[in-house]
Amino acid sequence: MSRSTNRNYKKGKPHRDFRKFIVVAEGEREDEYFGFFKGLNQRVSVEIVEREEGASAVKHLLDRLTTYNYKNGIEPEDFVWFVLDVDRWPREHIDELNQNCEQEENWFLSISNQCFEVWLFYHIAEEISAEHNTAKKLKRALNDRILGGYNRDTFAVLIREAADNASAADPHPNHYFPEKGVSKVYTLAYRLLDFLGNNWKDDL
Repeated sequence: MSRSTNRNYKKGKPHRDFRKFIVVAEGEREDEYFGFFKGLNQRVSVEIVEREEGASAVKHLLDRLTTYNYKNGIEPEDFVWFVLDVDRWPREHIDELNQNCEQEENWFLSISNQCFEVWLFYHIAEEISAEHNTAKKLKRALNDRILGGYNRDTFAVLIREAADNASAADPHPNHYFPEKGVSKVYTLAYRLLDFLGNNWKDDL
């Protein structure tokens, strides 16, 4: 997708006193997680882009964003974040999406290798054991470590701890594609926290 996508941006609106984070995610668990921050305070607006059942290829993610833009409009200062895994994506498709992001000023890619559960695991641990090398094993480990298993509300409040752990575990922070057992979702988390402010939990 080229910069021509921006031709539908609405111009001339008054300056807003909040920043919008538009999240285009591959899975429902990602939608649910970032939906926690929707309407949390007046400084940040988090919008979850609607999905099409079973459609997760690069083209579909971009098509979903185009539909959102048509219905809601995307301002130049809005942040667009694509959140995805690598377990079902050919590498060339991810590279293609990264190229699209590089062409747009406020588009970003936030990848977990292999799955979103890698990001979730960093909420409760500083590192991921080599034995937890599949999505199935990570999900089982989350359930084993947390009474009652994964709960969005319990995990989301630990987003800064998760960002710190995931960032420390990333040996190549300047490269967009993570190594196995690494989640780049911390890049989105830090940017979101910048706008939420230090006392964002007071709004809960």
